[in-house]
Order: sequence, then structure tokens, then C-alpha cells
Amino acid sequence: MADVTSDLLAAVLAATPDRKSAALRVLRGEDSVGGGEKKNTLPERFVTQRELVKMLGVSAISLWRWKVPGHELGGRRRFRVSEVLTYLESPEFKAHAEELKAVRREKREAFPGTVRRSRGRPCAVQ
Repeated sequence: MADVTSDLLAAVLAATPDRKSAALRVLRGEDSVGGGEKKNTLPERFVTQRELVKMLGVSAISLWRWKVPGHELGGRRRFRVSEVLTYLESPEFKAHAEELKAVRREKREAFPGTVRRSRGRPCAVQ
């Protein structure tokens, strides 16, 4: 123990001021060894479809239609919020969303004069 303490004191006395401040930041947990980014010690938790629907403010059908990436855990679909948000900002998703909009537009134009429904009751004829 005495050897470790004396080695540590010798290193502190011989270190430059920059090295001393960098070592203090590491000891305080403000930085990591090697100057890299601080790593999150806990992995991101998985959320259920219901939790994700509430967070995003969309329906479960929209998640399915948008082909949101998820994981099968114990036979149930689970999601990582960071993965979903990255996907929703990706060019791949934006292209897919435009395709879905075009298909819906084509269906509306293919059947003019159809009855639109509001809360299960006919509300307008187009």
C-alpha cells in the first residue's frame, strides 16, 4: 500500500498542470480516461408499444404502417426510443411516408363521391 501511495504522489508531483486538471476531471466523473466521451453505464431501456404511442402521440396502426424498428423480447414487440427517433428522422422513413401519402391520395381520387365518416356516422359526400 505504501508503494502505491508513494508512486501516486510522485506522479502527481511530476505531472504538468494540464495533466493534473485532466486527472481531476476523470476522478470527478466529468470526463473519461483517454479524453473520449463519457459512457452511459446503464443501457437504454426498452419501451412497450403503448408507451411509445403515448410518447409520439400517434396510433399503434401508424407504428405498424411506418414499419418502425423494434425488437422481439419474450414474444412481445419492444422499442428503444433512440432507435425510433433516429428512424423517424432518416431519409428512408421520409421516403416511405411520402409513398404512403401518395397511395392514400390515389385511393381518394379513385373513388370520388364516396361517403366520409366521422365518429362512425356519414358526414359528407365528396
